[in-house]
Amino acid sequence: MIEWLDIIWSDLASQFFNPKKRLFLGYLLSASVIATAWLCLIKRHSIGSAISTFFDLQVWFSRSSRHDLASFLINRVIFFWLRPVLVTQLAIATLIFELLHQQTMIPLGLFEGAGYWTAALGFTLFFFLFDDFTRFVVHFALHRIPALWDFHKFHHSAETLTPLTVTRTHPVEGLIFTARSALVQGVTIAGFVFLFGNQVDLLTIFGVNIFVVTFHGLGSNLRHSHIAIRYPQAVERLLMSPAQHQLHHSQSELHYDRNFGVALSVWDRMFGSFHHSVSETLSFGIGKETARFTGSIWSMYWLPVRSLARRITRTLFANTRQVASAIPRFRARNY
Repeated sequence: MIEWLDIIWSDLASQFFNPKKRLFLGYLLSASVIATAWLCLIKRHSIGSAISTFFDLQVWFSRSSRHDLASFLINRVIFFWLRPVLVTQLAIATLIFELLHQQTMIPLGLFEGAGYWTAALGFTLFFFLFDDFTRFVVHFALHRIPALWDFHKFHHSAETLTPLTVTRTHPVEGLIFTARSALVQGVTIAGFVFLFGNQVDLLTIFGVNIFVVTFHGLGSNLRHSHIAIRYPQAVERLLMSPAQHQLHHSQSELHYDRNFGVALSVWDRMFGSFHHSVSETLSFGIGKETARFTGSIWSMYWLPVRSLARRITRTLFANTRQVASAIPRFRARNY
């Protein structure tokens, strides 16, 4: 029991001390510096006012933020138990690598002579773009497929946003994104090793993709915050600003199903879900459902499961009725 607690505690600590994690203390620090500078230089706050605005106790200690913390802790324990049964990227990479050897259209080592830097830069850039695009696709599906939206409500039920809100996800959604991550890594690793050979490498800072470090270091944690940093419109057409993602959380019907992207906004432009940031004050949550859904931390976990069970039951019942109503007609044709 003590050993398990030590492992869970180590996992919790890694969320803040591992540069591969969104909540790494270095990224949180850079976000606070950027927010303070934005408030001072753009909004004309004094340093004291900027700091007090950023650390607004009504936001950081709100009921919604307490739910963020509770779900963060609960989810870490849940995924500690689920980890041994999750498919790893290594298993997927091995499978894809074997499948690539069986096809004959693309020769093994096609770009083996391209050189280390070409292979490393191509691998790093493709990894980042493919990862960002698949995040967009999964996020899009979570909103557009009713059964998945029931689980994604868990995240959107937040009425105040803090960096910890990024971890406010139902375990079912967590499993979906874990599978996505494994698929992305497996496809990328297998594909580039097959094409470029053993010279494939990842350009990193502190062992993390340089593009990922740049994204997080430039304030990714402000996307879930009350500091609505907007980019010039020309920049927002390429990169997703914190204010654009906050608009994604807006309760206004004008903002529904907008800005699904993570780092890049080009995917939203391609699929018609793009929206520039706005200067107006936004309210967050899932509308009239918010109060019922967030009645307790238990209801947040249970209501999506109950909704899915009801959908499955209705579907099975409808299919059973269709089969039952078809049987008499089938028999009648045989008399």
